[in-house]
Amino acid sequence: MARANLLTWLKRELALKSNIRILLVQSVIGAAGYGMLSPIWQPFVLSLGASMSILGGLRAILTLLGSSSSLLWGKLSDRAGRKPLILLAYALRATALMVCLFAKAWYLLILYAIFMGLSASFQQYNPAMASLVAESVSKEERGTAYSVIMASSTIVSAVVAPIGGILAMMYGFNLIFLGCIAVDLFNILLTWLFIKETLEEKVRTTFQHGRKWLCKLREMFRPERHLREFYLATTVDAFAWGIGSYILYGMLVKTYNFTEYQLGLLSTILSLVWGISQIPIGKLIDRYGRKLFLLISELIGTFTLLGWLLSRSFLAFAILQIPFGIMIAAWVPAIAALLADSVPMEKRAEAMGRLQAFRGLLAFPAPYVGGLLFDEFGFSVPILVNLIGSFTAFCFIFFLVKEKS
Repeated sequence: MARANLLTWLKRELALKSNIRILLVQSVIGAAGYGMLSPIWQPFVLSLGASMSILGGLRAILTLLGSSSSLLWGKLSDRAGRKPLILLAYALRATALMVCLFAKAWYLLILYAIFMGLSASFQQYNPAMASLVAESVSKEERGTAYSVIMASSTIVSAVVAPIGGILAMMYGFNLIFLGCIAVDLFNILLTWLFIKETLEEKVRTTFQHGRKWLCKLREMFRPERHLREFYLATTVDAFAWGIGSYILYGMLVKTYNFTEYQLGLLSTILSLVWGISQIPIGKLIDRYGRKLFLLISELIGTFTLLGWLLSRSFLAFAILQIPFGIMIAAWVPAIAALLADSVPMEKRAEAMGRLQAFRGLLAFPAPYVGGLLFDEFGFSVPILVNLIGSFTAFCFIFFLVKEKS
């Protein structure tokens, strides 16, 4: 009886309803592969002869395609449903990793960036997946649901990240790529068999005939009037963090000769802090509101960046992963929940895609710019620009963003 009561309490407090339970399993399995990929990806690109600007350029391509395709992903998901688009995203990710298995020069990784970008699911919320989560729980549980899924993946990533670094040093990078392909294929099977569609047939949208494609595209890209300030603030944030944090591991390799194992440990600390803090922060977001935690996240981020500017040792960067993890844990569910609260179900995935598009299309050059700044001036300048942009985003959120009550 006590065990049954405990399970009932966990399901209620953690919003573990039907789809969320399956998504939780998929999150854990996916993190087992991609948690090992995260710390070794930038050293892998550098090992193929790429410079920091090229590394940033590949990330820029990925971000550009991920963001631009998010518009289409959202529109298609509102028409065809969430489940088919999630299946396609997993297939595109697996294809991207297959490219890495055979890449012998950095320019072949352009294909990786294309396929991974088109999946709209690498280090960003795929609009179909984000909408599926929002529609699988009540409005009051959305922050918790996003947090539970992210917490599970980040905690697993914390465990496997240093293992990935060690395996890459002992057996090469291909073993990690094969693991990521395997988990994507397995998640395709889980989605096909167990995920329940959340978009009701009666609210699915259809494309109107007789209108020019340019007009349709303009309509898809036009932000909701009451969310324009929100789009502006989050786009400034995306550009700022794209310049510095997106290429951090590569800069640490170039500047301080960090090894794959050390990068794995950094990733472990980040993921562990993110994962442990995610669920409590998600509950607080549901209780006290979304905007407050966007501000808290940005403020913590500015202190983290100041620490990066002043740090010179591995220990210092390891300690700074603690506030960095808390920053991410506050930002991601808050931004997703605020947007989900602000639009109706029949337009939710399109709105998710539009947000990704605005953030990505306007911020996609940031990693390349960061790489150029590093190649020209060294470690401090990209981080300083990141700091200025983060403070600007904080001001925009504080003065401009409104939260729907």
